Amino acid sequence: MDRDLVMCECGNDDFVQLITKLESNLSIEMVMAPKLAMTMVQAEDSIDFQPFYLGEVLISECQVLVDGQMGYGYCMGDNPQRVYCIAVVDALMHTEGHSMQKEVNAFLEIEQEKIKKKQVEEYNQVLKTKVDFKIMEQA
Repeated sequence: MDRDLVMCECGNDDFVQLITKLESNLSIEMVMAPKLAMTMVQAEDSIDFQPFYLGEVLISECQVLVDGQMGYGYCMGDNPQRVYCIAVVDALMHTEGHSMQKEVNAFLEIEQEKIKKKQVEEYNQVLKTKVDFKIMEQA
């Protein structure tokens, strides 16, 4: 499972609800409150396969300390709630044997299935617009 992708793509309300539920059982200290930043986006030249920078992108970032474990949250755009949630999950997942890991993993697996289903639906919508040029030639 690509945990980072799921955390960035899952429903924001569901994610916030999960973390709110977990907060009562955790000791969370805000190291760096959610804030906006800019970062360079790296790409690769398709001919020489050399890296280059496309430009800057707006991101949100946050750092928390959960039960003594540092957690970091980053995502594109202005989304302070999401980066806070990502930082809490990051800290939980890096704490060996934390009791909340099973609950978080179960949530992420459910969200991953929702994301896959949405991607299939979007792909099928795109297929409906596909043009078959061989049929057009016969006309």
